[in-house]
Amino acid sequence: MEVYVLVPVRKTVVAKVVGTLMLVLAVVSLLAACLTSGITLPVALVCGIVWFVLMGNSKEFEYSYFDGEVRFAKVLNKNRRKSLGGYPMDDVIQIAPAGDRSVSQYEREGVKVIDYTSHDKDTAYYDMVLKKEGETLLIKFEPDDKYLEAVEFKYRQKVIRRSTQA
Repeated sequence: MEVYVLVPVRKTVVAKVVGTLMLVLAVVSLLAACLTSGITLPVALVCGIVWFVLMGNSKEFEYSYFDGEVRFAKVLNKNRRKSLGGYPMDDVIQIAPAGDRSVSQYEREGVKVIDYTSHDKDTAYYDMVLKKEGETLLIKFEPDDKYLEAVEFKYRQKVIRRSTQA
């Protein structure tokens, strides 16, 4: 059974503000180009292109699990997919909620941290600790229940679920 999770990454406030400023500058430059000649038309075109690049740039992370391997990919603008890596579950030490005691010992200097989360403050994420080629990695990601159940089916001892008690 193969399971997928798509997590959209939130745009930062800075990207939204810069995009809006570029749009305003492009419109003002275009209006000025209509009234006068000179450099304002190229400025309007450049600002318009920058606006489309910044505002149209959506990013999602895709997590998949199939046959004992976890894979990560980045999806840009809903059409370009770039593989970020795949790891066999034999290399995984633990998958646990962020801040859990079982993974907190790995949140130290010298451990490479990779963040594949949405950066949404209200969303809880998990940490996956693994050893690959002598290097310890800590991957932050946001699996759903279906994803965790698929991993637990064969690797129950490596997964710690978030408690539902409050």
